[in-house]
Amino acid sequence: MTILMPIGGNENHKKPLVLQEFVNRAGGDHADIVIFPQPSILVDTGNEYAALFLKLGARSARSLEFRTRAESRADDFSAAVQSASGIFISGGTQMRLPVFIGGTPLEAAILDAYRRGVVIAGTSAGAAVMPKVMIAYGKGGPTPRERVAQFAPGLGLTDKIVFDQHFRQRDRLGRLLYLISSHPGLLGVGIDENTAAIVEDESSVTVTGSGAVTIVDGSEIESTNVAEVENGGAVAVSNVRIHVLTEGCSFDVNTRKANIPSLQLLHE
Repeated sequence: MTILMPIGGNENHKKPLVLQEFVNRAGGDHADIVIFPQPSILVDTGNEYAALFLKLGARSARSLEFRTRAESRADDFSAAVQSASGIFISGGTQMRLPVFIGGTPLEAAILDAYRRGVVIAGTSAGAAVMPKVMIAYGKGGPTPRERVAQFAPGLGLTDKIVFDQHFRQRDRLGRLLYLISSHPGLLGVGIDENTAAIVEDESSVTVTGSGAVTIVDGSEIESTNVAEVENGGAVAVSNVRIHVLTEGCSFDVNTRKANIPSLQLLHE
């Protein structure tokens, strides 16, 4: 089974239920976790996450510290990824990690690890960078507008789904609608802060955390003028389906159906 665990950012470190879920899925007290802190400009980010994962019960946790493409080619880093049971990508600026590892053996090692079942989590920028197509930059707002977002190649861990982060907190529905209008074959997943969308085998999405996950499904779009609008104008689109899912809810990527269990069942 393949597992992606994109987190919407600003996860609660005092009550780290979302991060605990990552450690548990990575093996619990047998978890060997490697951290990619490159999206962050803060020098202590990686080591702080390593200390937290150890506190949450992981067997080992190591931050892979490099800041150039040349440094990323160290054999030791690829070996660390190959022996990991969990990979975590920090927040910051999502463009930084592809710039450092795109086309390198380390990127190939991450893809290989994912395919053999290593759990890959990322928060904020670390979530955005996961797909083949990522939202690199953009603006907030509820209305899709021409050039409200810029897209770039991500790590390519999924070619079916696109993730956006800090979703409700930064009012990012418009840019996700713009992306899905531009390519209705992709599924848009907008993730609130302190919330994760757990993607299994690219076929199901399960929500955990204190916020919501917004699913933008463009597979039944009837029409849109996204290819004609210029100068930042508003984009028209019809028949987009939107689902807002919370803790315990799930979404079937293949059937495009949501499952919302009763709160009574969730608390029993």
